[in-house]
Amino acid sequence: MPESSNPRDKSQKPKNKSVLVALSGGVDSAMAAHDLLQAGWHTEAFFLDILPQEISGTGLLAARNVARHLGIRLHCLNEAERFENEVISYFRTSYNMGLTPNPCVICNQRIKAVIGLSLAASLGIDHLATGHYAGTKRLSDGRTGLFKAKDKKRDQSYFLHQIPEWAIPRLIFPLADRTKKDVMKQAAETGLLPLVQKESREICFLKGNYRTFLEKRGLFDNRPGDIVDMDGKVLGRHTGLYAYTIGQRQGIGIPDKTPYYVAALDRKNNRLVVGKEHSLWSKELLAEHVNWLVSPDMALKQPCTVKIRYRHQGGLAKLELLESGRVRVRFFSDQWAVTPGQFAVFYLDDLVLGGGSICG
Repeated sequence: MPESSNPRDKSQKPKNKSVLVALSGGVDSAMAAHDLLQAGWHTEAFFLDILPQEISGTGLLAARNVARHLGIRLHCLNEAERFENEVISYFRTSYNMGLTPNPCVICNQRIKAVIGLSLAASLGIDHLATGHYAGTKRLSDGRTGLFKAKDKKRDQSYFLHQIPEWAIPRLIFPLADRTKKDVMKQAAETGLLPLVQKESREICFLKGNYRTFLEKRGLFDNRPGDIVDMDGKVLGRHTGLYAYTIGQRQGIGIPDKTPYYVAALDRKNNRLVVGKEHSLWSKELLAEHVNWLVSPDMALKQPCTVKIRYRHQGGLAKLELLESGRVRVRFFSDQWAVTPGQFAVFYLDDLVLGGGSICG
């Protein structure tokens, strides 16, 4: 049985250990800080100001109120320029390449983890904690593994899989064994609930509005082009490939007896390829830029579950490591709307094996 690193485990009391908590202004990170304090950790916090100038937010005020309520020191860092260069640039480029990005994955890897661990090191603090619903446990080979949370409906391990393996032992997820309902209940009991934002904007401050945000900035390649079927027959015109994603049904504007779905984004020819429902099922994909959190041999010697997007239930598959470093994923059954640009994340039960960006 893997050894838990949950700070709420009373059998694992900290010995003069310290932790830096990423406070977002939301209830989850507030309760993460609360739990660590209650468990006896020396706790400090930091807030990342990453919002572009044209977007206002209440996260900093909420984070200050939470830190004051808990009696902990709060470090405020303005990283808007870095966020612009690392994350906004990433999803702008991805959309213009005909890909469907997942900026939360990139932000956790390049912004929250990197900056948080760097700040912790400069302060002489041992660990970094966040309010993500995920967990870590010590494996039989001595490594520390990343695991799904107890609350599977809230589990966020998918968004954390690109964090490098060396960083995992320094991460703490106090909400690993908690449910959202429990967190909300205790937040009310401890007086934290009135202090936080109703819904944490955190990294996903553009939730549901990525395209609108970039459109206003004029950052899209919005050239119109042909809509074609799987045989190349022209059916209509699109307004810019950035506005579509694989599996999309609404907004195509091609009426028929049975609906069309977006099947592919042909960036080279600026064509939107559509097809019927049956044409979007596939049994195989390629993943690149794979980040392994365990030894690849462990992942390759047995079937595992692969999620191709956050809300995907996961499909049983066999992995093959290619000479290029890419991984070929062969599913045991067809999967719907495999989408280039999204991430394929590999699991063995609740353990995250690794994952990479879908490229084919």
